[in-house]
Formats: sequence, C-alpha cells, structure tokens
Amino acid sequence: MVGHRPLEASILVRVQVPQFEESKNWSASKIMSLEKPQQEPKNPLTSEHLKEGVRPIIAAVGTREQFENHPGAGRDLFNATLRALGNTPTRNVNYYGNPAELTSESFKNAGMHSYVISTIDNANKFSEGYADCTGLVVAGQDKETGENVSFLSHQDPSYFLTLVGLEANFKRDLKERLEEFKRRCKEGTIDAVIVGGNYFIDKFPEHDHEYRAKYLQSINLLKGEVSQVFGFEPVVMTGPKIVSGKDNIFYDNERRRLYVVRPEVGDASTESFAPGTVKEQEKKWGQQM
Repeated sequence: MVGHRPLEASILVRVQVPQFEESKNWSASKIMSLEKPQQEPKNPLTSEHLKEGVRPIIAAVGTREQFENHPGAGRDLFNATLRALGNTPTRNVNYYGNPAELTSESFKNAGMHSYVISTIDNANKFSEGYADCTGLVVAGQDKETGENVSFLSHQDPSYFLTLVGLEANFKRDLKERLEEFKRRCKEGTIDAVIVGGNYFIDKFPEHDHEYRAKYLQSINLLKGEVSQVFGFEPVVMTGPKIVSGKDNIFYDNERRRLYVVRPEVGDASTESFAPGTVKEQEKKWGQQM
C-alpha cells in the first residue's frame, strides 16, 4: 500500500519545481501501490528494495530555462546549490577531463572519452555533457558512520559497446565499484538510478538506428551489473533524449536529490521506468526497433 516514504518523495519534488511537467516522472511512479508475491523480484519503482524510513533517490527534471527561474539552475544550478550547501565537498565527475588527473582522484577511467566512475564518499557530485552517454547514480548509508554516501558514473556506449575488449574493462571497473559499495553500505539502504542517453528519430538518418541500439544495450548492461550485485534493477530516472542536446546532472548526496537539466521535457522520454520494461517504453518514443 502507499506509505509515507513515496508520498513524501513526491511532495518534495513538486515543491522543488512545482510547475515542471513531472507528473510522469520518478515521483509519480513511486506513488503506485502494487501487491506482489514475495517470490517476485523487488520492484524498484515502489522502493520495495529499501527499508522503511530510507528515502529513495528523487529527481527534479527540467530545461535550463525552467531551472533558471528557481534557485540553482542550468550551469548556475551547480554553483547556486554549492553556495547554499556551504562547505559541503563536491566531486566533478568530468567525463571530458584529463585521464591522469581523474586517476589521481581515484576515479576509475580508461582514457579520454571512455568512462568515469567516481569514488564512493559523502560528497555532492555533478557531471556535464551527457549526449549519447549514460550515467549511473548509486546511493546508500555507510555501515560505520550512518551517513549517506554515493558514486556517479558517466560512460559512452560507443566506447564500451563497440571497441574490442573494452566492454570487459568497463564491466570490471563498474563491478568493483558496485561490490565495494555493497560491502560499505547497510542492507536495505542502497538505491540506484540511470540517466542520460539518446534515442534519435529522424534526426540523423544514417546514424539514428545506431544511437538507439547503443542506448538499449547500455541500459541492459547497467541493469545486469546492478542486478547481479544488489539484487534489484536500477530505475531509469529519465528516458533518453529524442532531440539533440546534452543533459547536465547534479546530485545532492545528503538529501538524495538528483537534478537533471535537459533540452526538452514533457514528452514520453521524460518518464521513469524499470529497465525490464524498456521495450514497452520504447513504443512511446515513436518507433519500435
């Protein structure tokens, strides 16, 4: 039945950006009440994998113009939020950064324009420029300190899905980070969501099919790796973009709030869904592969 946790999450998102078209987003999905046999997998859309009282990751999704009318928006979103949070440490998960510098920060990566997986800590995190790249946000409560910790990734499907041998590199690094996270965090406090990606329709005729195929493969890969370690599927917080442009992501670690700035919102691609239902969701995006 509907509990206080999902209802509270919904209210928080609506208060954050009340006029945004978010009725179909994560918060709305979490209000759903589903009675399921205990034998079935836990439903991440209704937070069945979380203990009572543990807040799921919630999101505010909007365009740059929409965010600019509220505290913390577009690129300014990051700076304004950081000022509001005072001295809270922040990690720039810079997909476009120097690989050596990323390595020096203990971020997992495999060179320029490959992937970046941040450290696990209590810092806020942001990453800019998710074009066809996807990202994974994982949150949990540290066993020793009880505080919220998280990590954020930013990866290019063209790298880890097409270059020979490099899928294994990405899966190895991601699995290591996921397993480290599971060891460090209390059971029943871990949540995970997917962001980013493209699903072009009639934008680039010679390459649209390739973009769509890589997006679907990326979602399936992330679903498999997360499910194998945690025992539940990550929620796809927003579907892929169906217009040109890039997503910018900011994650407020303490409040478990995710801010997604994208070119357009309000269509079916803004809806949240479980990866296992991607084929049904794909039909809403305008074309069945």
